[in-house]
Amino acid sequence: MSTAYLASTALMGVLAIAVVAWMIRGRGWYQYSPGSSTSARSPAGDREGWFESYADKPMVWVAVFAVLVVGLLVGVVASISGPVETQAMAGAAVAVAGGAVLCGYLLFGVYLSATRRGHPRSLAVAESATVAGVLFLIAVSLQLLA
Repeated sequence: MSTAYLASTALMGVLAIAVVAWMIRGRGWYQYSPGSSTSARSPAGDREGWFESYADKPMVWVAVFAVLVVGLLVGVVASISGPVETQAMAGAAVAVAGGAVLCGYLLFGVYLSATRRGHPRSLAVAESATVAGVLFLIAVSLQLLA
């Protein structure tokens, strides 16, 4: 039985390395990047420019993805090994972290795609809030059904 777990772990490790290698070698799928038309920027605009400069770099996304995967793998290993108290706490932490990553990915993805399509920030925030509301309704529905 432990041999099957080791083989599964090795296979998933190879697949994760293949995905990271493919992402590193991949080319950008878009060329247009909207720029700021104002020359005088506020400190908030400087922070936003810093964020956008890193958001356009694929290696940053690969590094963030790798850190999230390693963190979740450590949590999964902690949830399946060790004392029962550690298993329960680590399992709950992995579930909460996974849910937070998924919700953050959805909300930030909606906001970023809306601003990239040229929507004003207020509309992008409204679209993200709508997605947050839908996620909340789904969570309440699942809670009621369970």
